[in-house]
Amino acid sequence: MKQYIVDENDTLWRIGKRFGVTVVQLAEANGLKGKKIHQLRIKQKLWIPDNDVPLPDSRLLLDFRGMDFSRITPKKVKVAYDGREEIYTFEDDHSLDLCIQDHACGLKVWIEDLDKNMMPVLDREILPIGTWKVGIDSRKIKSDGTLQTQRGDAATSTSDLKTAIVQNAQLEKGKTTFEQTRVESGRPIHAIATIYTEANLRLSPGNERYRIYVIAAAKKYGLTPQSLAALIDAEAAKKDNTWQENSNEYNSDLAQGLAQFFVPAWTDVLNDPSSLLNIDCRKMKRAEQFKNRLVAKYAIDGAAAYALQNLTNFAKDTKYQIENLPPEDKAKVAYMLHHEGLKGAKRVIGIGKPLTRDEATERLVQQLGKKNIKKVDQLIAQYDGDAVAAYKGWLFSYTDSKINVNSFVVKDAEQFTNPPRTAAAIIAALSSQPQIIAPKPKPALSPQTKKENIAPARTNIKEASPTQGGKVAAPPAVGNTDSSWHDPLATCTLRTATLANKKGACFGWTRNGGKRAHQGIDLVAVPGTDIYAVANGVVYSAKSPYYKYDYGNTLVLVVNVNDLPQEQAAIFKKVNPGRNTIGFFYSHLSEIPSQKSFPVNVGDVIGKTGSTGSAEGMTTINNGAHLHFEVRQDALKKITGLNNRVDPLLFIKNCTNR
Repeated sequence: MKQYIVDENDTLWRIGKRFGVTVVQLAEANGLKGKKIHQLRIKQKLWIPDNDVPLPDSRLLLDFRGMDFSRITPKKVKVAYDGREEIYTFEDDHSLDLCIQDHACGLKVWIEDLDKNMMPVLDREILPIGTWKVGIDSRKIKSDGTLQTQRGDAATSTSDLKTAIVQNAQLEKGKTTFEQTRVESGRPIHAIATIYTEANLRLSPGNERYRIYVIAAAKKYGLTPQSLAALIDAEAAKKDNTWQENSNEYNSDLAQGLAQFFVPAWTDVLNDPSSLLNIDCRKMKRAEQFKNRLVAKYAIDGAAAYALQNLTNFAKDTKYQIENLPPEDKAKVAYMLHHEGLKGAKRVIGIGKPLTRDEATERLVQQLGKKNIKKVDQLIAQYDGDAVAAYKGWLFSYTDSKINVNSFVVKDAEQFTNPPRTAAAIIAALSSQPQIIAPKPKPALSPQTKKENIAPARTNIKEASPTQGGKVAAPPAVGNTDSSWHDPLATCTLRTATLANKKGACFGWTRNGGKRAHQGIDLVAVPGTDIYAVANGVVYSAKSPYYKYDYGNTLVLVVNVNDLPQEQAAIFKKVNPGRNTIGFFYSHLSEIPSQKSFPVNVGDVIGKTGSTGSAEGMTTINNGAHLHFEVRQDALKKITGLNNRVDPLLFIKNCTNR
């Protein structure tokens, strides 16, 4: 895929038209959803998908940081993936955005030091599928304006620890984006037991306040601070790299608190006589007990108690020697048990009722998304058609990427021994079964046998832009006529039926004895008539929240001013100063999309008119059947009266009785 840098007045629709791809393809390739589709930034990097090439297995944003954890800009970075090598040069960027077509080929990364040597900083044999942010730290590098070939001191003092920043497993909306850290020479390092000490727990500055609780809970339940921190970090909601103690505070039905507990799991913790929650809170009212999900000391102790419960039950049911595992292995097994549940984990490893091909395929679809059926098929093919092996492979790779105990270890490389075991190796050793085979590389991306294919050094600049005289062509002006408009109905006629005259269907006309002003216009339409997207934008749909809701079923189309034609853009600038989006609102609908939000193109059918809400019973032209259509300055804000509204008739191109 090509990379494009957003310019002034760019929108996804304009970029898509320029490169011959759809907005949906652009959004999927760049992980854009909802409001982010309209929130492009100048100099933002976007991947342009190739219609002839499937979407990549993995998208990785590599973020480079020095010994002090401040972001650094390498002079050169070499990467090896998809069977080839490339070299990138940098000017003022701190990160490298990579699209990996084949996760089975892995990834290696090197940074050039001042002696022009390429130093390895990352080595992964198999990559996780999905979108990940990867922080690359090296304890052998200090940042002093540039990369230095000198060793940094181990951060062992309290003051040093408070400056340490580790970013792991950052979940965003939709759980599609994660963040992890790789240290030393790229591979996570297996730490020997003697270095697991209090001073060797590495936490971000914002998480330092939780240190005492992590250490106490780890000691109490036979874990290590590092393994417990890794488990919490894999689940916690974060802001500025800090675990959020009050996550989902106002919705008790969701996973709440620092350790993201649902009610059933929290109940298990409450019933554990060794848990701090049971000891301190068993006499409290139930509501108070569940509020304590938002209290860090109970959440952290509960996370450790719950992990031990799962490990103990797993050992009891399987007869596996879980207690003999090193702490970093226990953390991975505990995470798999949390992800799959005890029964599900046993089925994955072949205990009890075996996982069927159909079940494994369905699980892959759930994890990778229904839009990625082709990717699911490709992944199964890479495991010789074995869907069960493909799901196991996905689960083990996902666990390895989520649980990186050694990101929470401070000491230097001399204190480490062997690389840690993979989740696949751990389960194979416990079960005395052969380790699951690695996925085969895709045929078209098999490693090259000829000499190195190193791409020419290049800067991260905009590619494939049309040029004039060697310069990038100026972007089209706002409201350029290359944008299009489609009226909301094929034929727009102001309603007159059941009203004194057509003025009653117009914007601002008072109704109900002068008590209420009409907030839009009414256009004649029998129920079931197609409604159209008036411009390129994002649709948000909503079913009627209750029977007597005036608007009934509704949707709003959010449009960027740069995607309006010149005439409508000029109206926009007069009525909507200071904003770059405007909303077109449709109500009383009989059919709306099942998706809550998605991008559409001008002229797309986005629903059907109806008689829901206050239009109940208006099923014919003679008794007032219509589409209520509004224009809102702030598209998604609900405000009474005429505030936030604009006369929609100004935007309509063809009205039969204007």
